[in-house]
Amino acid sequence: MISTHILTHSLFYGVAATAYLLVMMVSTSPRVWGYTDYPEAVRSKVPPQTPAEKKLALIVGVPWLIFAFGFPVYSTLLLKSRLAGEIPFWVAFLNLVALFSAATLGDLVILDWLVVSRITPGFVIIPGTSKEDYKDSSEHFRAHARAALAILLLTVILAAALSYL
Repeated sequence: MISTHILTHSLFYGVAATAYLLVMMVSTSPRVWGYTDYPEAVRSKVPPQTPAEKKLALIVGVPWLIFAFGFPVYSTLLLKSRLAGEIPFWVAFLNLVALFSAATLGDLVILDWLVVSRITPGFVIIPGTSKEDYKDSSEHFRAHARAALAILLLTVILAAALSYL
């Protein structure tokens, strides 16, 4: 039961998180969603985000953050309830690691490497830059590697909190 829960929730979360980000990419300007994520080589070619772009980034980013952190907590609490109200730290940790890994892999492999670096459709290109500016996929890997440390720390804290509540 634990493995089925972890697998199904991770799959759902990875697909939903990747789909949300893809919809955001297609429906808004890359100056809104991509400006702060793109490497300095890209950002140096264009002016900084305007206040309106920063505001829109916040508007589309808040629901993302609520889902990005809310669903893993919900999933772990649901698993805890299925385990008679008690969840060992390691089970909570494994559930959270699987969820965050699924979303991270979807973002890195599908969105960053495939869509941005490999295909590079017009909706990912910030005006004033060229398609060639987005081909270095190593920058995406380095950014995700740095973020993985913070995610791991967050996972430990959440697992401890959820298992001892």
